Amino acid sequence: MTTAAPVRTRRSPGTARQVLRLTRTEFTLFVRYKTAWMFLALPLFFAFIALQQPDDEIVAGFGMGEMTMISVMGITSLMLGMGHASNVFTSRREALVLKRFRVSGVSQPVIFGGIIGVVTVFSLLAVLLMALVILVPLGGSPPRDPLMALASVLLGSVVFTLMGLALTPLARTSESAQLVGMVPMMILFFASGGVFPLEFLPEDVRQVVGLIPSVPPAELMQAAYTGYDVFGGATGAEEKSYLGLWAAALPSIAIMLAWIALLALAVRRFFVWDPRKP
Repeated sequence: MTTAAPVRTRRSPGTARQVLRLTRTEFTLFVRYKTAWMFLALPLFFAFIALQQPDDEIVAGFGMGEMTMISVMGITSLMLGMGHASNVFTSRREALVLKRFRVSGVSQPVIFGGIIGVVTVFSLLAVLLMALVILVPLGGSPPRDPLMALASVLLGSVVFTLMGLALTPLARTSESAQLVGMVPMMILFFASGGVFPLEFLPEDVRQVVGLIPSVPPAELMQAAYTGYDVFGGATGAEEKSYLGLWAAALPSIAIMLAWIALLALAVRRFFVWDPRKP
């Protein structure tokens, strides 16, 4: 009497592995997508523009142009997250790709995690490129706190990608998604300190502006590079120890986490998976 061989059940990969696989796929698609390279080039362009500002010293060793450019480095993911994510997901929705994803059983965290992953990867590459090509030749030094610089990019990538996804229900095509995302993207960019220092604003206005999602990552990057407590303004900022700098950064980190929670709920509630009817 022969016994049947035991049937081996195939385990489905975990969420983390699925996200990693989808991120690799998104990476390949990003490289092939010409519009994505335009969104990647925007931070580099604004970084060069920022350096044209007067070189008045803001904190020890850093002038106005350098501080503004460092702000741009902190919000690099703004262009990629709001521009690329909204564009690509609107296009996939209209081509029924997202609907097939849902039918195949791929979970929302995996689908959204893949695009967040690729935005994070290219944001880190852009920040590294700006640091090596622009800051170092000008005599700039590496960030005083690399971990805080990394946190700025990671948190910003999540916030701005979720914001880009939240905008997709407002657009019917990928072209209209670019227009829908451009206005809030530019408002957030100008309000972040990436064009002119926020110290020029009245104190009351400055405190309100500090609550928008583009200010905390810019300030985190500035603090990481300078070692100064620039949260709430660089004028009169004090140099801090490693732990002191992280303690000063906690309110900004809390603001970003609050935005992540709010935007995640908005995406979960309002994201449209089926094509928009004409």
